[in-house]
Amino acid sequence: MVKDFLHADKKIFDSVHGFIPFDEFEKELIDSIPFQRLHYIHQLGIAYLVYPGATHTRFEHSLGVMLLASLMFDKICKSVRPDVFHFVPRKGSSEFLYWRRVLRMAALCHDLGHLPFSHVAEKDLLGKSGHEEMTLKVIDSKYLKPVWDKLRAAPSYLEDVTERDIVEDIKKISVGEAKWKQITGKSFTPWERIVSDVITGDFFGADRIDYLLRDAKSTGVAFGLFDYHQLIEMLRILPSVDRGADELQLGIDENGIESCEALLLARHFMHRRIYQYSSVKAYNFHLRRYMKANFTPKMMEDLETFLSISDTDVISSLNKAAKDPKMAGHFDAQCVIYRQHRFRAIALPDSMTEKDLKNYEAENKLKDTDIDWEFHVNEAPSERLNFPVSRKHVLIQKACNCSDLLLKVPSRKSNWVYISPEHDYDLVSFLSNWHS
Repeated sequence: MVKDFLHADKKIFDSVHGFIPFDEFEKELIDSIPFQRLHYIHQLGIAYLVYPGATHTRFEHSLGVMLLASLMFDKICKSVRPDVFHFVPRKGSSEFLYWRRVLRMAALCHDLGHLPFSHVAEKDLLGKSGHEEMTLKVIDSKYLKPVWDKLRAAPSYLEDVTERDIVEDIKKISVGEAKWKQITGKSFTPWERIVSDVITGDFFGADRIDYLLRDAKSTGVAFGLFDYHQLIEMLRILPSVDRGADELQLGIDENGIESCEALLLARHFMHRRIYQYSSVKAYNFHLRRYMKANFTPKMMEDLETFLSISDTDVISSLNKAAKDPKMAGHFDAQCVIYRQHRFRAIALPDSMTEKDLKNYEAENKLKDTDIDWEFHVNEAPSERLNFPVSRKHVLIQKACNCSDLLLKVPSRKSNWVYISPEHDYDLVSFLSNWHS
């Protein structure tokens, strides 16, 4: 009989999920310096200047992701269709216990590479690979080596999976297939893809479920709440509609369609009310410019420097810079600390392009310091709704063919322009009269 090494004898209380159990190996990771740093990384950047309750951190979020991922994994390994039975490890087997361990550790690790204030300056300071590449560096660092050494010294559950490198698997599952392939050039096996999607999946991922619930609770914006219990209960491993029966995906039983609709609506409204809210965007804009002026990508390449900087360090330097005109980022620090003279964030019409804004800037003789903008690359609605749905009589269909509501929920993020208060009236007038 395989020893249940996942017996949890410790717990921590969470404001969203209640008690979250963990064991001695997970405690070793939670107590490490890189994970404890997450206490000081705000989940929603500087959004607490607009929503005072948004002071929750990546620390509690990571614990929540571990709990949800465990529930999801247990469910998909329990409710198995006959045509995928051969693919899924039996509950209680060495393979099941191994991958459940990998999943829980990866869930704890998935945000270790975040900069201060999470995503605010990620594109500028971490480049295309984002926080995921830094996460891999942290996992490989001397700070987590004792954790992995202790894990590798627990032999009982590895008897039947000796060919696996558990740390390599934790790294893969924590960042997801797209980032892993981008960084290493290597692909996932079908099973690795399923396990990773439990955490990082664009639709069902535990990461997304937890941040919607946690952000809604902390800000008081109830749009992010939905029936995630029903969603987890209806999760299935299903044959792919596009890729053939031999390729499997994380999907849903048809009785879970309504919970999928609720998740998508929650995501849409949370973007409108929090993530893409104009005041939040404006403060994040100034914080991003301040961080760009005081930190460089080269600085962030050094792991010791990276781990030594958290939100508290940036806030401390912001206060100093706001009072000292000679310090880099003085103006942006003033906008954040004193809440004065900040730029206005304005959502752009869908038809407006960067070329249009450059022409406007030139015609109105604006300086680069007076105006800035950002454009997003948006995916087509059908692309995010291609997960399989198990209908009656063992029929498999795409989600987009099972629900009209899923297709009607907008998927596009707004493009934004940031304008100094001296010029905002003119820009608003220009945008009001805009036609493509």
